[in-house]
Amino acid sequence: MKNVWDTHYERPKSKLNFPDENLVRLLAKIDPPNQNALDFGCGSGRHSYLLQNSGFIVTACDNAKTTIDSLQKETEKIRFLHTPSHELPFLPNTFGLIVSWGVFHYNKREDAKTLLQSLLNAMAKDGYLVGSIRAEGDTHLGLKAGTMNLTDLSGGYAETYSLSELKEFLSPFTEVSIGYSERTPLGKLNERICHWFFLAKK
Repeated sequence: MKNVWDTHYERPKSKLNFPDENLVRLLAKIDPPNQNALDFGCGSGRHSYLLQNSGFIVTACDNAKTTIDSLQKETEKIRFLHTPSHELPFLPNTFGLIVSWGVFHYNKREDAKTLLQSLLNAMAKDGYLVGSIRAEGDTHLGLKAGTMNLTDLSGGYAETYSLSELKEFLSPFTEVSIGYSERTPLGKLNERICHWFFLAKK
């Protein structure tokens, strides 16, 4: 059965090809213990290619089969995997870097914690998790009891996090740095798109 993300990635406007500038800046701050990188929740693949161009050996995964099928046809240099369940197929201590940009908040809190623990297990010692997560105050998703009221993702699930909730979520890591960004959609100055972004070291 198709999920909301399969439908989303069938739309041309969803195929972003430019990286998030906050991620670019965070990557410049780290020296991972190895060059194996995972783009978790890769979406259109924009950050998978950023990692590849930065010299990493890249594995990328997403639960939307639509986008993975498309990306697999584009290149064989990146390992693209369809990961529809919360049981991730990665060996322990594999990745020096994991990127999870805008993923966790589209899961129920307990599921997000399960995914985080799986990623932590797959990270090498002194590895990094670089990510972003929706912050409280966001109005763009139109959340009502966890359901999004957004044209592209109508009916999908999401949550927002307070700063204290994010810190608790990332508490398994030894070092955590957090930033914040807020913007408005073009032509919708009364709306807010709010994200925490973070750098966490195992």
